[in-house]
Amino acid sequence: MRLNKLTDQKNLLGEYLDIIENLKNYSQHTVVAYKTDINQFFEFMNNTETIDIEKFIQNLARNNYSKTTLNRKIASLTTFLNWCSREKGITVPETSNLAVLKTDKKLPNIMTSNYINTLLDNIPVSSTKEIRDRAIIEILYSSGLRVSELSNLKLTDIKNNQSIRVFGKGSKTRILPITKQAFKYYKLWLDNRQNISTIKSGNFLFLGVQGNKISDREVRRIVKLRLGTFPHSIRHTFATHLLDGGADLRVVQELLGHTDPSTTQIYTHVSKKQLKAKYKRTHPRG
Repeated sequence: MRLNKLTDQKNLLGEYLDIIENLKNYSQHTVVAYKTDINQFFEFMNNTETIDIEKFIQNLARNNYSKTTLNRKIASLTTFLNWCSREKGITVPETSNLAVLKTDKKLPNIMTSNYINTLLDNIPVSSTKEIRDRAIIEILYSSGLRVSELSNLKLTDIKNNQSIRVFGKGSKTRILPITKQAFKYYKLWLDNRQNISTIKSGNFLFLGVQGNKISDREVRRIVKLRLGTFPHSIRHTFATHLLDGGADLRVVQELLGHTDPSTTQIYTHVSKKQLKAKYKRTHPRG
């Protein structure tokens, strides 16, 4: 069987998405991205009657898609097509010759400790919503969580010994410490959580205004509103501040949940960049 427009593409994609979400535990964000990428490829394939991925990527490049986005689409399609071939016996185009596009590495945006502490201290806590927002941001900065890790926290995941259990990528669990400030506002949120009129997702720690589990999108909106930045910038800041304070790179890798040490390595470059800036500011002949 060939992968063409005669194939029941909708059912094939539905089965694949169900597997990566429920068996492989991909995040909701990743599942949505894969669905978008594969549907886009199906549309291109049906309109052009070709299943050439290279031509598909070239077409997107002509439409000014970034190299990062194109690389994600290459990864999405490669894993999907390999699954079609391996599990469904479908004849698919060769994917081993697809080269990942070289992208410029950008250093993440980092907030200074004084700046982020000032922002945190100025978040009001006079309403239930404000207390929730403060607790969310305190925990993000305290433990360097990904957005999905925070939104999936359950009431039983934070312990009285000021530790937090996090389910990360690939269903890997890690136990992290949290700061006294983060624990303080977590407890304050627990005391006020029942003020939400209708709680529909009782096991989850953080809830939206309708009482459902808070969404990743809502967490991003809260961070943008309160800090003027994005949650991943808080994660970058967390890692860099630890390294600046003398933490071992291996420790930071474990805290962030990175499998590959090279992923954590970028923070050493950030710290060196900040070290150089501090040197220039403070040396009499800098």
